[in-house]
Amino acid sequence: MSLIVRISAFIFGAIWFFPVSCTTGVIVGIPLVAKFNERHMEKGDVPHPRLFHVVWQPGEAGEPFGISRLEDLSRIKTLTPARSFLMEQPSGGGDGGKYTVLSSKVLSSGETEQLIEFRYADRTYDSWSRYRATRSEVTPVFSKIMDPGFMIMSFPIGLGFAAAIFAVGKWLRRRVARAKAESEASSQVAPSG
Repeated sequence: MSLIVRISAFIFGAIWFFPVSCTTGVIVGIPLVAKFNERHMEKGDVPHPRLFHVVWQPGEAGEPFGISRLEDLSRIKTLTPARSFLMEQPSGGGDGGKYTVLSSKVLSSGETEQLIEFRYADRTYDSWSRYRATRSEVTPVFSKIMDPGFMIMSFPIGLGFAAAIFAVGKWLRRRVARAKAESEASSQVAPSG
C-alpha cells in the first residue's frame, strides 16, 4: 500500500478532521446558497424587496447621488427638482457610514438608457442590484444578496461534505488495514518443501 494512501486514510479518517471539513463545507456552501437565491427578472423572479437599491441624481443636501430602495421610488419621482436615474459618472461610491459600502457602476450606456449595478453592503447584508435606467424609470434586471442566514442554510452542505470525506477516510483505513493483514499473512506462511 502506498504511503500517500496510508497518510490520506489517517487524515481523512481522523475525528479532528470532521470539524475542519465541515467548516470548509460551510464556507463553500454560503456562496452556493447565495447563487441559488439570485433573482433574474427576465425569468419572472421578483427582486429582493428590502435590499434592491437604485441610485438617482442629484442627491439631497449636495450629495452627488441619492440611494433608495425600489419600494420607495414613488417618493423620489415626486421630488423637485426632478431626479434622474441616469448616472453621469461611469462609477462612483458614497459615504454610507463606518461599516457601509455604497458603489454604483454603469455596465452599459445608450442614448436614453443605462444598465447600472449598485452594491450596498453593511454589517449584516450585502446586496447587488442591477437595473435598466432611463431618466424617469427603473426596470429591475437582477438581484443578489448575502444574508447571515445563509450560514445556517449552508450547514447541511458542510455536514454532508464532512460526512462524505470522513466516510472515504474510514474506507481507506479499512483498505490499508486489510492490505497490511494480507501482507503479514502471506509473509508468515512458510513455503512447503
